[in-house]
Amino acid sequence: MTEAASFLLLPALACIALVGIHAYFGLQVLERNVIFVDLALAQVAALGATVAFLVAHPPQGLAAHGYALAFTLAAAAFLASTRRWSSRLPQEAQIGVLYVVAAAAALLAVDSAPQGAEHIRQILTGNILTVGWEELRWAVPLYAIVGVSYPLAARALERRWPARWAGEFAFYAAFGLVVTSSVALAGVLLVFAFLIIPAAIGLLHAETARGRLAVAWIAGAAIAVVGLAISYREDLSTGATLVCTYGAALALAGAARWRRDQAWKAVRWAAALALGASAVWIVALPRADQPLLDGLERMYPALRALYMDENSLALAADAESYEARYRVEAEKLRAREAEHRWKGAALDETEVRKIAAFLKSYNEMMQGERFVVREVRARQRERHRGWMGALLLAAALLAAPWRPGWNSRVPPRSNPS
Repeated sequence: MTEAASFLLLPALACIALVGIHAYFGLQVLERNVIFVDLALAQVAALGATVAFLVAHPPQGLAAHGYALAFTLAAAAFLASTRRWSSRLPQEAQIGVLYVVAAAAALLAVDSAPQGAEHIRQILTGNILTVGWEELRWAVPLYAIVGVSYPLAARALERRWPARWAGEFAFYAAFGLVVTSSVALAGVLLVFAFLIIPAAIGLLHAETARGRLAVAWIAGAAIAVVGLAISYREDLSTGATLVCTYGAALALAGAARWRRDQAWKAVRWAAALALGASAVWIVALPRADQPLLDGLERMYPALRALYMDENSLALAADAESYEARYRVEAEKLRAREAEHRWKGAALDETEVRKIAAFLKSYNEMMQGERFVVREVRARQRERHRGWMGALLLAAALLAAPWRPGWNSRVPPRSNPS
């Protein structure tokens, strides 16, 4: 193992663990439309840790985590209780007020404390590089327990508790428990990046809930590894570098989604134009070659039954069977000639001419059978060109992406009332 890989192993594992739990909650945060709840609860947890720091507890000690958790649970109870106000006062506004008050209170608390500015900087950016096995031993099991128990508890509360407060408190409490430990590991800014950006990438590039979660996990873990490598190579602040890397990744994911949508839109326009041109072509010149219809019939021969009667289908099938038989005989002659050449026993001039004559005859007969198929098919298309052209035109109108919002995919939002 190289020196860089050995140095970054534990930080990478910590980032992957953080992405795993925060991407899960991030999808729910986006669905509930409480985007900045992470920043608010993280800032409240930071306020709790700051209070513990002022009363002489170690910043990473058990008492500091206890203070942070107590403050966070109080904020969770507040947010769960004020959800009912959202019809008059959006909960995002309540979350913003909570964040501002917690941040201001933390600044006031450390204003007179020694090394207060350094403490605030540590809370904001964290230091993921200093994570050791001791932190991972309690953080990873905690995230696993919350990730498994919260969905079960939420479903149980939905069945047994008619009051919505219990479910809301369960969400904010579980989320706050995760945030409390995450802030101690990575800082407020990086925790927000872990929460929102992988979930946003999942929403951009997947349609189902499981697909979004899988994309969020894979993308979030990969981005974290890349950000750590950039930070190590360029000797940059790890937390800030990771946040910027996540921001750049979200911009690239958005650009990729836009290109994908534009490409799909171009494909639909091309299909609509092809169908429209075929509609005009079959009405104007039904006996001419119809490339689109011919291609579709080669892939799906059963389509002929839509416009050809039984007699025409029988004639076409009989001609195609003869054509296939002649083709097999021609392939046998070519194989015989190739075998002689491979063995070095060249055919005499008479044999060569004989094979050439047979091949020419077979080719002419195959052309004749193809002509029969084309003629039978052209007569039926000429007879039914009216409704066939109308059907192709309707398909062109359906394929054209000119309807407003044809490709908009808005994630489902819960009713705030």
